[in-house]
Amino acid sequence: MLFLSYKIKIIFIWFCLASTLEGMSHEIDRSFKLIFWGTELGGLRVKGEISRDKYSVLTNASGKSLISLLSRFEITSGAIGKISDKNELIPMQSITRWKTRGKLRETQLNYRDGRLVEFEASSELNRSYHIENPIGISNTIDPVSLVLWLLLERREDQICKQELLILDGFRMSELSFDSINISQDSVVCFGKIKRVLGFKNNELNKKPLRFKITYSSVSSENFKVSKVEVETIFGMITLE
Repeated sequence: MLFLSYKIKIIFIWFCLASTLEGMSHEIDRSFKLIFWGTELGGLRVKGEISRDKYSVLTNASGKSLISLLSRFEITSGAIGKISDKNELIPMQSITRWKTRGKLRETQLNYRDGRLVEFEASSELNRSYHIENPIGISNTIDPVSLVLWLLLERREDQICKQELLILDGFRMSELSFDSINISQDSVVCFGKIKRVLGFKNNELNKKPLRFKITYSSVSSENFKVSKVEVETIFGMITLE
């Protein structure tokens, strides 16, 4: 049932995406190369719409697996939500579907007033160390909405400010910024992602994953992301 209804869900998200065009204040349509150890492994396409009080985002990523360069992956995701008075993204629904080695897997998170009220996932994704019951957890952002949040154009005084709790249904992580480097036409943010819940004990004890985000000037006031570098257990992954 999870997979049969996927196309209906994506059509619904596309409808919400189109419905924001009237009175739209911001539109995002970005493409990035996925680079690992100097080799291009794939790409990421992000399309989002933001109105005064709501947002929609669709992402599509494909490429070679980091574990085995002979296998490929394709990830299609969508999310819709509201925007608070403080310009925070509050998810309402998030769906992720990925295909690798011929297998299809999917997760879906549904929210009410910023609180997770429903979580569905393909059974083979569950692990004993994952969060036993994420229902009721509030004040988090899903990974799909996080992508849109990262790509928002910002003024210099808005960059590298917020701390976020990221919940994919299985695991929770905390994103925070440590420092900022400002030059004439760019801003570079340095931060970390700390594992909080749903990980193996030895992973919880590891140092946080480091990341670096480069913003480039697009106008006299605004900046947008031009490059993202994220540390992983395999090495540094770059999106640019």
